[in-house]
Amino acid sequence: MNILTLGPAGTFSHEATQEIFPDAEVHFAPNFDRLFDMLSQDTKAIGVVPVENSLHGSIDEILDLLRETDIKIWRMHELRIRHAFGCKDPRAITKIASHPQALRQSRLWLKQHYPEAIHLPTSSTAAAVELVKTDATIGVIASPKLIKESGLTLVSEDVEGTNNTTRFGIVSVTDPFPALERTRMSIALHPRVGEDKPGLLHRLLTPFKVYDVNLTRIENRPTGKRLGDYNFFVDFMGNPDDMRTKKVLDELKQLADVRILGEW
Repeated sequence: MNILTLGPAGTFSHEATQEIFPDAEVHFAPNFDRLFDMLSQDTKAIGVVPVENSLHGSIDEILDLLRETDIKIWRMHELRIRHAFGCKDPRAITKIASHPQALRQSRLWLKQHYPEAIHLPTSSTAAAVELVKTDATIGVIASPKLIKESGLTLVSEDVEGTNNTTRFGIVSVTDPFPALERTRMSIALHPRVGEDKPGLLHRLLTPFKVYDVNLTRIENRPTGKRLGDYNFFVDFMGNPDDMRTKKVLDELKQLADVRILGEW
């Protein structure tokens, strides 16, 4: 089994992967674009990627990649995220490095303790730790375990917001869990040309009400084609074999291009 996640070793994606597949050998990708390329090239490979955070919502990059590729979510796993702050010298800090999500999740703590520090977004928390090893003016937001293992000074723990939890998706081109019962679905909707008129969102949501299908998330993301042009991302309770789900999808297809992103 080829298991892929965001590297290097020590990221929260790596931690989630180890919880889900404790005995598997994990291979790392340098960024999410490369990870999805690797999954597309090896249709039997399985990836673990962050999908949604309890404090800051969906991971936009993952939503876009799911919509752009044939890779789907087949299972979800929740991981409690605990951030810590580490460095070589707390008195020398002028910059804070970490993954953008970690910086956002720790915003209030950073505002209180290092309000003047420049934020340096990195590809992962583990990559940020590597920067700090060679520069005493940089502090890092990462897991307590990673900071300790890297030989840095652990200045403060639990610098994230309250109840910080990330939902990770187990993703692949083909279903690695065919026996798993599906209770939720994720889809992307893009209104067809000519349908974008007053009341469109109401019309898109009406089938869920009519067929008593429970929505659990809805948000929009720009398509990148022109200002004001959006894709809608929707999660709901259901599965492809459920008759109510089929009726909802059939009606949605009359108004929009529908892409199934996950069955989990």
